[in-house]
Amino acid sequence: MIALHGLTKVFPGGVRALDGIDLTIADGEFFALLGPSGCGKTTLLRTIAGLEQPTSGRIGIDEVDVTALPPGRRDVAMVFQDYAIFPHMDVTANIAYPLRIKKVPRARREARAAEVAARLSLSELLRRRPAELSGGQQQRVALARAIACHPAAFLFDEPLSNLDARLRLEARTFLKRLQRDLAVTTVFVTHDQAEALALADRIAVMSAGRMVQVGTPAEIFQRPATTFVASFIGSTPMNLLPARLDDGVMHAAGALLPRPGGLADDDEVVYGVRPEYMDLSLEERRDAFPGAVSVLENLGTSTLVTLESEHALIQLVVPEGEEPPLGAAAWAVPRRALIYRNGDLLPG
Repeated sequence: MIALHGLTKVFPGGVRALDGIDLTIADGEFFALLGPSGCGKTTLLRTIAGLEQPTSGRIGIDEVDVTALPPGRRDVAMVFQDYAIFPHMDVTANIAYPLRIKKVPRARREARAAEVAARLSLSELLRRRPAELSGGQQQRVALARAIACHPAAFLFDEPLSNLDARLRLEARTFLKRLQRDLAVTTVFVTHDQAEALALADRIAVMSAGRMVQVGTPAEIFQRPATTFVASFIGSTPMNLLPARLDDGVMHAAGALLPRPGGLADDDEVVYGVRPEYMDLSLEERRDAFPGAVSVLENLGTSTLVTLESEHALIQLVVPEGEEPPLGAAAWAVPRRALIYRNGDLLPG
């Protein structure tokens, strides 16, 4: 278990990279830190690893306070974005390096390296150097090195970002299966929300050094707690439409919608609906968003349709073969929506 209490990191010049982080990561959990560049996620990972010292707060690993311990005594293994494997060493030496630092006898560390390499399909590459390996192979060497010393936790800093799209998908599946097999607590930093949703048991969405929302992938996707999370999560962004309240109804982007209870006429309200949670109608409806079809984007088994009107741009997803013609008048009918007041999700 990893427990963070009031963790703050202020860099010289007053840049507050971490702002009072409180978080508990369960034993064996795959936990993702997600957010845009500069939000503090890599600083948080490096602080857990001991590569950065917090300005204030505490870090506990398995109920031991490790805040003041150097990285080598924290029993964690980190895989960096650029893998950081030694170019002058072959695969065996790279995998066995943590054991060499711990003064494990050479025969034992080479046997352990061979054992881990076999698990990651690297057995035929043990005598090669990094320059002779593909990006995917280098990534597996970095993973093997992390596994070799039986750490209490894995810390991954965007380890898939240097791979091409197809290899990235394969590596994602491989990494998920490997973590489940090893049952090792894993903290995974990424700016790719699809990656976080696919891999993690829970996700923390970060912004400006703070955790905006922590939850399961389903919770984060279906009920984003703020408009920031709503705009960040999803392969197609959520439609976030300013709304006006009067006469017992809600006016949003040309549609007349049911008015939720507990709202005053002067509340700052945003109506949020994902493209996947809308239907297309070619017949006029007052409870739907009107527009002309301006863009069709093929997603493979579905199509992303953009409706353009004087009020807003609305996007919705339709099944393959049900695309409307360009320029046609159409209405986007919401099936499931969320209401935000002052940027925060309304309960219920």
